[in-house]
Amino acid sequence: MRHLDIVDAARLAAAVDMSSADAIIAVWHAKYLYGFWRPITAINLADTDGNPATIADPNWKPLLTTPAYPDYVSGYSGLTGAFTQAVEDALATSDLHLTLTSTAVAGAVRTYDAGSALRNDVVDARVWLGIHFRFADTGVEMGQRVADWALTHYFGPEKEDDD
Repeated sequence: MRHLDIVDAARLAAAVDMSSADAIIAVWHAKYLYGFWRPITAINLADTDGNPATIADPNWKPLLTTPAYPDYVSGYSGLTGAFTQAVEDALATSDLHLTLTSTAVAGAVRTYDAGSALRNDVVDARVWLGIHFRFADTGVEMGQRVADWALTHYFGPEKEDDD
């Protein structure tokens, strides 16, 4: 437990919220700029990609229903990258001790000692669920860069009052 005072807690919340919002804006811009197909489309229609070495599997389905928007970049990965990096930057530590409770699987709880462990799990999960190609999960790095920039430019060292 960190025992932050009200000012530090507000600063942390603002840093996380601003970084997360900016990362999501960047993610959605990229999704519609590149418009890359999802694994289900690529696998089901592999015989239409112009590569004679690929074979379609029209019966393949992902473990999760595929979202109805482009693959690249992963929004969940981008948000996770921004969130974890903003927390690490604001607290000046990668030692986070996070406990997350699933809203999708009753009783599922995961713990992480660092943001990097959570980021790695999120990337793997998106691929294993079948809704993203691994390169789409570079959204994690995008989110981290957005958070680093925001913390450097908007949340620098506190300035002393001149009073």
